[in-house]
Amino acid sequence: MKKGLIGGLLLLSSGAVYAQSCPVNVPNPIHIDKGNVSVYEAGKPKLLIDDNNNLFINGKQVDLNTMQQQALTAYSDNMQTYLPQMAALAQQGTDLALAVLKDVSSSFNSQTAFTKVQTLVKQLSEQAQHKFYNAQGDFVMPADVFSSMDTTWKTEFENAIQQVTVESISSVLTALGDEMKHGDLDFSQMQTKFSQLKTQITDTVAQHSGEMKVKANDLCGSIEGLAKQEQQLQQIIPQLQDIPMFKSNANER
Repeated sequence: MKKGLIGGLLLLSSGAVYAQSCPVNVPNPIHIDKGNVSVYEAGKPKLLIDDNNNLFINGKQVDLNTMQQQALTAYSDNMQTYLPQMAALAQQGTDLALAVLKDVSSSFNSQTAFTKVQTLVKQLSEQAQHKFYNAQGDFVMPADVFSSMDTTWKTEFENAIQQVTVESISSVLTALGDEMKHGDLDFSQMQTKFSQLKTQITDTVAQHSGEMKVKANDLCGSIEGLAKQEQQLQQIIPQLQDIPMFKSNANER
């Protein structure tokens, strides 16, 4: 079944986890926690927008007029809306893979054949979440996140997909073998069932791949919008110019 079984579904989440087309740099880690948005440098918060939309730089509050306060509030709200969606999309991909795996395993009498691949998929899901959430449960957008996605993260993901693909094929073969051993299938019936499973998974991938790509592209557009909104905010609040959250690379396309 090549990688059309579970690996193919997990590849759907790659567009979400690796938003490769986003022409945006993230110079420093961005933390979001209970209404607070922070930019970290050397492991410490250098900029903080608290849950009341007060602005602090190096621990000192910046006095804002009404216009500045409104602009900062709108920006903070958008940050908290869009950035965590990166982790949500990654989770959606693995949730879909687990749901399909459950459907596939339910068509066999040997449920235990799929235990290992289910564990691997869950581990991949946790790995994706750990990229964006720290031990305290705060959402963290790492520095240089998009360049890391194109290099280190992509390699890690592809290696994990290879493991899941091999194990998913092995699980199906084991389950089919068990049914043949107990006389539930002959060789011809096994080939037919194998082909049907491949078609089932391929159709599922085709059905959801477009949806995932659209969501990933929309999210990328939202993050580009945040970068532009930040540039406008820096004009309104000049103190923010030395602590950028994003740097747009739109001119490098």
